[in-house]
Amino acid sequence: MARRLALLPVLAIALFAGSALAQKPDPVAEVKDCLKRNVPKKSSVQTVHFTAFDRIGGSREFRGKILAMTMEDGTRRGKLCINQPPEMRGSEVLSMEVKGAAPENFLYTNELRKTKRVTGDGAGGSLFGTDFTYEDMQRFMQLNRPEATTRMPDGELDGHAVYVVQAVPSDTAASAYTKVMSYVDKETCVVLKSESYEAGDRVRKVLTAKTEQMFTEKGINAPSEVTMNDVRDNTHTIVNVEDLEVDGEVDSRSFEVSALGRHCR
Repeated sequence: MARRLALLPVLAIALFAGSALAQKPDPVAEVKDCLKRNVPKKSSVQTVHFTAFDRIGGSREFRGKILAMTMEDGTRRGKLCINQPPEMRGSEVLSMEVKGAAPENFLYTNELRKTKRVTGDGAGGSLFGTDFTYEDMQRFMQLNRPEATTRMPDGELDGHAVYVVQAVPSDTAASAYTKVMSYVDKETCVVLKSESYEAGDRVRKVLTAKTEQMFTEKGINAPSEVTMNDVRDNTHTIVNVEDLEVDGEVDSRSFEVSALGRHCR
């Protein structure tokens, strides 16, 4: 009987320790909560100006809008709609979150005059001649992708305290990258820098956000300028954000695949 009673305190300690371990907070949750706070409840519209530079200094540019919306089922959709120059006017790309899978992409151009689903290697191709791929644009629009996320030691970037997280694609066939490192400003919850790695642990893309000026609308923060560098090809694209609208009047029908080519003008 004495032996049985002696086991009780030990068992109680073990149960308490197990309970404490079970209740240990997820270190990634704090970062995800921060990022979530910087996603509009309903929608956002950014007026943007893209300028893509090749390795010998040549450039091409276009203007348009980046729109994002949370749908009734809780998934988010984002699209890039081009309105200048005239030969590109009306072209657009729609990306749609899919629960448990990578987002789906759809392309409409004036040249095609029809909607095309972009899959496989096509999703890793250049988006309208820029250094952004479809996958890069999904991340820029803050669409969810199936990934294993690990929080790394916090750091500092250009005087900003940052969270550092590593994301590894759950489905390697659905991503051009082996991992993506993101540096998230603790104050504004904006991704100030991301590094996308390809096979061989080589950095392929580096996205940086200009920290001097930020748009702030209804508690949502957005950088006024971001640059995407292709390290391998020695090219880069600058995106200037000229305006930000949060939770305004955006027609959800424009995020339907069947509506591509009708609302982008």
